[in-house]
Amino acid sequence: MQGTRGLLLIFGLLFLFFPMLTSWLFEANAAWYRPHLFAAGLVIVSYLFQLERSSDEL
Repeated sequence: MQGTRGLLLIFGLLFLFFPMLTSWLFEANAAWYRPHLFAAGLVIVSYLFQLERSSDEL
C-alpha cells in the first residue's frame, strides 16, 4: 500500500503540471538535451523507489 500512495501522488502531480512541463520540455529555443534530462530523472527516481523494496516484493 505504501508504494501505491506514492505512485498516486506522482501521477496527480504529473497531471497538474503536465501542460507547464510539456511547454518547458519542447520550447523552440530550448536545449536539445532537455527531454533527455527529464527522462534520466525519471529513471533515477524509479531506481531509488525500487531500492526500498526487498527482492521478494518485486
